[in-house]
Amino acid sequence: MIVKLTAASPDFPDLTAGQTYCVIGIEADDYRILNDFGKPYIYPRHDFILIDATEPTDWVLDVGMDGERYAYPPSLNESGFFEDFFDGVPSAVATFWHVVNRRLSQAA
Repeated sequence: MIVKLTAASPDFPDLTAGQTYCVIGIEADDYRILNDFGKPYIYPRHDFILIDATEPTDWVLDVGMDGERYAYPPSLNESGFFEDFFDGVPSAVATFWHVVNRRLSQAA
């Protein structure tokens, strides 16, 4: 899944207008992408246009009580995974980069 940021925003100085980004997950309908500093943050989907809406076939899809979508590769779909990643837990960091590097190479 590839998206393009539609316009610069002072709320998100870590993204570049017109830049395409590979979505690495969906959380409550918003996109988790690697920003310009290589950090996997969540950004509002309405700030992007879809370039390629194809979601990887291995993503685990969940739907919340209000119909919001959550989708991640199985290895990143564990409860607390991103908390561990941002806390620098070595196994989470290694798993994240393994999955993301594989995804990015497939997108290229």
